[in-house]
Amino acid sequence: MSAEDVVDISDSPTDRRNRLFWLRVGVPIGGVALVIIAILSITLYADRVNRAGVLGLSGDVLDAMQDRIQLEMTSYFEPATRATRLARDIVARNVITDPRAALEAFASSALRQIPQINALYSGDAHGNFMMVQRGAAGGTNTKLIVNTPGARMVQWIHHDAQGSITGRDSDPEDNFDPRTRVWYQGALKTNDVYWSDVYVFFTDKTPGVTASIRFRDTDTGERVFGVDITLKALSGFLASLKIGATGRAVIVDDTGHLVAAPDARKVLQDNGGQLVTARIDQLNDPALLAAYDRFRVEGYGRRIIPVNGTQIVSIVAPLPSVGRNWALLLVVPESDFTGFVASNGRKTLMLSLVVVLLTALLAALLVRQGLRADRTARALLERGRAVEQQSVALVNLARQANLFDPMQEAPMRTLAEILAGLGSARRASIWRILANRRALYCGDAYEPASGGHSGGFQLMRTELPQFFAALETGDALEIGDAADDPRGAEFHRVLMHPIDTRKLHVIPVRGTEHVLGAVILEDGAWPADTRDFLVLVANMLAIRFGNAIEPATGHVDEAEARPAASSERSFTADLALRGLASPAIGAEVFPRIAVMVIKLADPAAMAMRNDTDSSVLVDRIAAALQDIADAHAIPYMKISGHDVIAAAGFASDDQTAIIRIADAAVAARDHCLELFEAMGPRPSFRIGLDYGIAIGSQVGRQPRLFNLWGDAVRTADAMAASGAAPGAIQVSEAAYQHLRQHFLFRPRGNFYLPHLGATHTFVLGGRP
Repeated sequence: MSAEDVVDISDSPTDRRNRLFWLRVGVPIGGVALVIIAILSITLYADRVNRAGVLGLSGDVLDAMQDRIQLEMTSYFEPATRATRLARDIVARNVITDPRAALEAFASSALRQIPQINALYSGDAHGNFMMVQRGAAGGTNTKLIVNTPGARMVQWIHHDAQGSITGRDSDPEDNFDPRTRVWYQGALKTNDVYWSDVYVFFTDKTPGVTASIRFRDTDTGERVFGVDITLKALSGFLASLKIGATGRAVIVDDTGHLVAAPDARKVLQDNGGQLVTARIDQLNDPALLAAYDRFRVEGYGRRIIPVNGTQIVSIVAPLPSVGRNWALLLVVPESDFTGFVASNGRKTLMLSLVVVLLTALLAALLVRQGLRADRTARALLERGRAVEQQSVALVNLARQANLFDPMQEAPMRTLAEILAGLGSARRASIWRILANRRALYCGDAYEPASGGHSGGFQLMRTELPQFFAALETGDALEIGDAADDPRGAEFHRVLMHPIDTRKLHVIPVRGTEHVLGAVILEDGAWPADTRDFLVLVANMLAIRFGNAIEPATGHVDEAEARPAASSERSFTADLALRGLASPAIGAEVFPRIAVMVIKLADPAAMAMRNDTDSSVLVDRIAAALQDIADAHAIPYMKISGHDVIAAAGFASDDQTAIIRIADAAVAARDHCLELFEAMGPRPSFRIGLDYGIAIGSQVGRQPRLFNLWGDAVRTADAMAASGAAPGAIQVSEAAYQHLRQHFLFRPRGNFYLPHLGATHTFVLGGRP
């Protein structure tokens, strides 16, 4: 043997083809995948870097915005605070002899110069009070309360813009006492400016605060000076800020009540007819509320918090120079700063898709070209192999000098082997239609897996009417799943189901006037070029079949050669094996009785309802079996669960019982197949026949029932349970010996029977 003859069995052609395929496809696809990964990596990296840079710049912007707001707050409240201290100092230093007039003059000037001041006032420990507040047309209104015991006086003095008095009003019903007010009491507790909580001013219904400071007068005792500061302008300032696209800022006190907000109308809430400052949770703003909640837990600072799937940048900073623990609360969506980064990233990614598409197109062209080259190479290789195989097959056929001699069977065996080898078929068989056109005769069937040949059996037209009709059209059949195709379902049920084949190729053997037979291949993978060879073989077979002599029907050669005695059962011997004698049997013994058992295997199918008359399938089967029993004089039939049992031959002189039972079985099979096909489900029944000994007796109370049992019933039940395929009629060897002259059979195989051992079984086809 040369080195070229050594074959590496570890490297199969399939593995090589797979490696070549992945080389052709995997490299271009991998290249496209690398391009996509590179683009995505660059895009993600650029997005992360740009986002980090933008967030860093946005942090600086927000810090500057925070400083601006704090500066604005200081500049807003500082003048009012200084005004409070100046009012105290004016009185403390006693610059002029009339402190009230000096304070009134100072207040008028402060109201004109400082727009956020709404009023200046002072009160002492005796309940005396003076307040100067804004009036109409730039003037002022002064309220004086002289709280002299028994001579209390409350008077309003009105001034115009030039300071001239325009009117005086008295209000004896006014019981205002400054000593009861929060701004008075709070100032007494500190040496610095005291800030009140935010509240609604009584006169103009706007929110504001009061800054007050105390002074000890040697004559009047404790005196408190206060300044009312309105907050409406502060809300206007917050509304004017541009914080990103949708950012906003509010000022809250330590209790969560609003001091100022961009929308001044939201600062006040109606509480039972009284205006009060709103809490932050009443704004219906999830971002502000989330920022405030995090502030209460984590304290001041800047942080990024998720709110309803959106990242929010929040800043909470103290305002130490004004108010009582006031805080600035600022929120802005992160996307306000990074939105253009994401937008630019998407645009860049879309532009990158053009590169990906071009790369994918080039890769697809490369894959297409490579696969086309591989397909062409494989097609040439397969064509070469097919031509070589066909050449070898033709040489083998040429060596069969007696191929056209219908008396020689050896060429059929060789031809079946050649057909199976060409396409790796599970089974190849050669069939001939007999002259009466009622049966298909198998010349030879070869299974490469077992190397076995079989033949000599027949298929009846009554068993396979649709298959016969499809074959006699003369057209080749290529059926992917014979079980689901009406043309091949019958053939599949009878022959293909036992070896679990599905794919079916049928090449008709055409004669001058009609189809003479067929070449049938099961589960074969046939190249297109092989069909011509099959047609050539079919034409050769047409010559052979045209000269053939009809084979003997109704029997199987192998079975004919066996003595019938192997199937006989002795009732006396059976009793002896059990230690019994005939007189001990009280029931009636029937030595020659024919029994048929039908097993209905699918309970769900039995319960299916017919749309036409609403009857269920099992009801229609029972009615058909009753008609069949009447037509063939079957005296005993009963249904028990999924089984139907019928018997004939109770009379000792009944010589036709087994033939009537066989005819009834064929009729039952045909009727059941029609019912199953009409109602939809696949056939799910099997039929068994036996001829032998049975025992019967009346049992039970009145009305007594006749029961039949024994070997014949048990064997018929076993034949039905082990049937070759749904719808098949399997008969025991004992029944076959009495029916073979009247019906067509094909061998099924061996079957074990108690007390008899292995015995042959057969499949009944029909009448010849």
